[in-house]
Amino acid sequence: MIRAASLAALPIVISLAACSEEPAPEPAEMQVVDRFEDARIVVNANGLAAASDKGAMVMRFGSPRAEVDAMAESAWGEAGEKSRQEECGAGAMDFTSYGPLQIAYQDDRFAGWFVREGEGVVTSDGIRTGATLEALKSERQVREIDSTLPGEFEYTTGDFGTIRGFAEDGTITALQAGLSCFFR
Repeated sequence: MIRAASLAALPIVISLAACSEEPAPEPAEMQVVDRFEDARIVVNANGLAAASDKGAMVMRFGSPRAEVDAMAESAWGEAGEKSRQEECGAGAMDFTSYGPLQIAYQDDRFAGWFVREGEGVVTSDGIRTGATLEALKSERQVREIDSTLPGEFEYTTGDFGTIRGFAEDGTITALQAGLSCFFR
């Protein structure tokens, strides 16, 4: 009898749900696809990969510079701009920049990345510069850092890594993982 009553109520529940004025939420995979739509490079707490190579192996920290630069050049469609900084806290570092992405090397090994405001780079969990810090806080665990660098924070990624960033007026202006050349 209870089963028959449940089945009899089912059309009423379906009818009420159909009358709801709120649109159904987008499936999670649609939201993720939109976040990666214009990405050339996908970064994470352990390295980076070309966005066009779905499922490709991530170039992890410690990878040879020649391999990382070749992958980034292919993704970006042009050679990067190279530079060197002799005085970094971790020692002298070399860099290659592609648009807003700066890749850091030490002893010809991939050591870190830094992303400024601009297009073409997104984290593996869909975070990019220009997003609001509040939006990030609604998705991830965020910790504001007491630092001499204004607006510094870090968040826990979907794979339990850590990415640091900077925010100004509630907007994410930069993201970073691995070694950096910041003076605090």
